[in-house]
Amino acid sequence: MGWMRYVKIALVNTVGALVAIIWVPVPQAVAQSSLPEQVNSEISVLETIKSINSNLKIPEKISSLPELYDIREQLKVELDRVSKMPNLEEVREPWQYQYQLREYEKTLKDFRTIEAKILKEEKASQSWKEALSIATNAVAKGKKPQANYQTWQEAENLWLNAIDSLRQIPQDSLMTNQAIEKMIEYQGYLAVACYEKVIAARAWEENTENHKNTKTINSPPIAYSLSPGFTMYGDTNRDGKVDAADKSGRERWSLSEGALMLFNNDDDNGDLIPDWRDGDVNGEGDAADLAIVNIQLAKSYRDAEIYISTETDVSNYINVFQKTEAGWQPVDISGTEGLISREKIVLGVEAKQFADRNWKGVVNLKAIAEKNGRQIASDSIQIGVVPWLMSPNTAAVRELHVSDRGFANQEFIDKIKEIIEKTGATARINSGGTTWMQDTKEIGYVQFPSQGKTRNMNVVLKANRPGESDRYARTLLKDNFGWFEVGKPRQLDPLNRWADSYGNLEVTPPLPGYPMGRVYYGKAGEVGMNPDIIDFITAQKIQGPPVDVDTSWLMIRHVDEIISFIPSKFGKPLMLIVSPEAGVKLLEELSEEGYAQAAINRGLSTQTTVRAALKNEKLIQHNLYLQRVKLNPLIEKLKQEFNLSDDQIIQVPAMFGYSGYAWWPNMVNSVVINGELLVSNPGGALINGRDYTEENFRRLVSDSSLNINFMDDRYYQELRGNVHDATNTTRLGKNNPFWESLSENMSDFRGQSLDMVDMR
Repeated sequence: MGWMRYVKIALVNTVGALVAIIWVPVPQAVAQSSLPEQVNSEISVLETIKSINSNLKIPEKISSLPELYDIREQLKVELDRVSKMPNLEEVREPWQYQYQLREYEKTLKDFRTIEAKILKEEKASQSWKEALSIATNAVAKGKKPQANYQTWQEAENLWLNAIDSLRQIPQDSLMTNQAIEKMIEYQGYLAVACYEKVIAARAWEENTENHKNTKTINSPPIAYSLSPGFTMYGDTNRDGKVDAADKSGRERWSLSEGALMLFNNDDDNGDLIPDWRDGDVNGEGDAADLAIVNIQLAKSYRDAEIYISTETDVSNYINVFQKTEAGWQPVDISGTEGLISREKIVLGVEAKQFADRNWKGVVNLKAIAEKNGRQIASDSIQIGVVPWLMSPNTAAVRELHVSDRGFANQEFIDKIKEIIEKTGATARINSGGTTWMQDTKEIGYVQFPSQGKTRNMNVVLKANRPGESDRYARTLLKDNFGWFEVGKPRQLDPLNRWADSYGNLEVTPPLPGYPMGRVYYGKAGEVGMNPDIIDFITAQKIQGPPVDVDTSWLMIRHVDEIISFIPSKFGKPLMLIVSPEAGVKLLEELSEEGYAQAAINRGLSTQTTVRAALKNEKLIQHNLYLQRVKLNPLIEKLKQEFNLSDDQIIQVPAMFGYSGYAWWPNMVNSVVINGELLVSNPGGALINGRDYTEENFRRLVSDSSLNINFMDDRYYQELRGNVHDATNTTRLGKNNPFWESLSENMSDFRGQSLDMVDMR
């Protein structure tokens, strides 16, 4: 083609209108300024090699890697020859030794030079192949029958990546001329892709205008670059790194794809204030909590003013910072204050809350370049906040939390310490704190890609309870342990006053259709968990929609008094559910086997005998009524909602007093701790020194492979609670990130003497 090349250029003015498409001659010398005139350094090297090693057969001009490989093999042979010990009969004079030494040194130098040249050409060849592969994908994008804005955006990014790959070929490579020609060709295709993208964007805008009074257009307009070389990108592929691979897919976001930001609610500087509130970046730990967004600028934009804006005011939802030599500086996101100019701009984004009913959790961040008051380029990226997730009873435990209430529960505390010590977890004892640890907080977690991996960070949700004096939830706030609250305490009638405690909010283990588990909660008539909390869980989309469970017949009205989950040997979780009918049958079995005089509810205020309990017809009929009217319909509902089979449901013997309290310690209200099950000692009838109710429970859960620990929780039982109510756990999140675990239905989303103050 000679010294002149021609390229088809689409000329676009600053408002996006096409001016013309022309063919422009481009000299090779300026086709790419980063590649200066080729220097054929191999010529002088090869001439020197031939002058010293006359035995080598070196071609006049080298044009390929195979020829370099051949020269290397010849040099290997020559190097082997001159490195041998000299023949003393042939070599007698000192100058002869010096000549052979010179031959060896020069041959070794030549060999290393050729090796370096081969390495350079191999890298050049790899860059060439990568460019061709990327270009093939770009061509495929342009050939799509119904190519739209997104398609042409992806094609533009691919052509830019292909050109960048060609630029990696060194200036003195054998492939330099090929690379220059191919870059000129690709720059033409890039211009066409840019032009087609602008046309598609304008068509979108016209379509939006035509349908502005209808609901056919649901997504906001996406900013587009008016020229290549102005690119805004973040970790769209969620691999924990921001690189060239993230330049595609920046304009869309869903649970499964697109850049993520963290609700930065931990405390990296130890001031007991969540980091998002201080409007600052508190060291490296806090910087690791930011979503990194790069703005890559071509030379033509480096003297422009760069602004950051959003389509709606999201200043209440996110903070943005720019990385500078002086540290991270706050960024104005109203589009009125420019960024600090540099070749590559690095931004850090943090969310100030999770998604909720008022905010979907996604922002469209836009970068704008202006010169002389006129916009010359823009690009954007969509970023969504990670969801908050609850941990099921089956997840691995890092810490168990329990309050030391003095002598009353000392045996319980000592037993917990003994069990926890062998599980790898830590027992965290809260001296004098609330009795009901479960009710004051829900310790969940978030997942966030950072520094090449997925981080799991625990985050505690504080309960909304009127007059709550317990501050324990707030004490958990530290680096990599977040804290937040949703909604406000509400005044409820006396019967439902405990509805907003978190013994009434639970989540299943992973289930078919719900790989991260599904949230469920107790509801009594029209009163259930605080609607703010239910709406919040629903807005996270991963573990909802929450399932309501009828708890109207219970005194405390908490769902953890009815249901819990434990792991099984065969992989599927087992659901424990209270069964008053099974409780009555257990008493009947004891009576039939001749143990009617045996004591039950031993050591409790309700202690009696098997015979006396069976003679209490009102108590028996009440419990059979609960089974028939409340529990049986609930089992059928949960089989459908949780996709459970019959062999996954274990009906645990239980009995309830007329006012809705567990008549003997509730074994369903239990806690799994790393292979250990902490369950209430039921105080059942002793048969040959063994507790009949305990043995029955062991048989029921034999498929669980858990080690069963029956806890003396009489202190809690008399206060109308049990093991699960008395404890709380910090559990590890799932190893697999939520975005790789989504199912199809989630893609869019979808006694008066007691301390009455401590009674729940």
